[in-house]
Amino acid sequence: MIHNIHHLHCGTMCPTCAPLVSQTGLQAHIICHSLLLETDRGLVLIDTGLGLQDYLHTQQRLGRLIHQFGKIEINVQLSAVQQIQQLGLNPKDVQHIFVSHLDFDHAGGISDFPQATVHVLASEFNATQSLSFKNRIRYKNNQFKQHRLWNFIEHTQGESWFNLEKVMGLPLFQDEILMIPLLGHSAGHCGIAIKQAEGWMLFCGDAYFSHQELDSKQKLKGLHVFESMLAYDNKMRLANLKQLQYLAQHEPHIELICAHDIQEFLRYRPLS
Repeated sequence: MIHNIHHLHCGTMCPTCAPLVSQTGLQAHIICHSLLLETDRGLVLIDTGLGLQDYLHTQQRLGRLIHQFGKIEINVQLSAVQQIQQLGLNPKDVQHIFVSHLDFDHAGGISDFPQATVHVLASEFNATQSLSFKNRIRYKNNQFKQHRLWNFIEHTQGESWFNLEKVMGLPLFQDEILMIPLLGHSAGHCGIAIKQAEGWMLFCGDAYFSHQELDSKQKLKGLHVFESMLAYDNKMRLANLKQLQYLAQHEPHIELICAHDIQEFLRYRPLS
């Protein structure tokens, strides 16, 4: 059973690309929004944002390009492990981590929780083993290469969930936490659906970057260019975005959130 959901601000990046992410000015403010669930099977993280070592050794851990152009705000208190402590909880009680994907700004905290099982689509982990230029930028394997506890999930093993599909094989949480493939941004990108008292929360990771995208009438040319540049398969990304737009318009009991929208985060709590 899920007893509580905490919204964690696990990083801020300020690259000079505000128009591309539908923000004003030149310097963007891109946050890393993660979730912490209190359950009867221990604590569960949904994405981890940037980890403690990413803040302490940024260039060594993430590379010169990210260090120079990502403009990460250095604040170790934004690491999930320290925020859990600030909540009066024990980081060692984190038993499970569900990651939408393994990009550096989502998987950095994995190394702070060696006791946790990481649940990820197998196709996503396999993509981290590729040496293509784009994959070397997005995946920083030293963030998680020492981790030993993994649950690699085949996204073909699924059944329908509203207008999407869910993967099977997560009996621990009695269908209260589901993995919903939202491929396109990366090879194994996945949403995580969390059962609430009166519906669902669907954490969409990077399936979209701004709540404005959930309105199909919005014309966000700069943002779509930015997302297409990052996408593993842009056609697939757009197809899944269309499905999320449908949910936003027709399923009021499904609460959609993504990983980088400040306005969405502020619905739940102030920024750290």
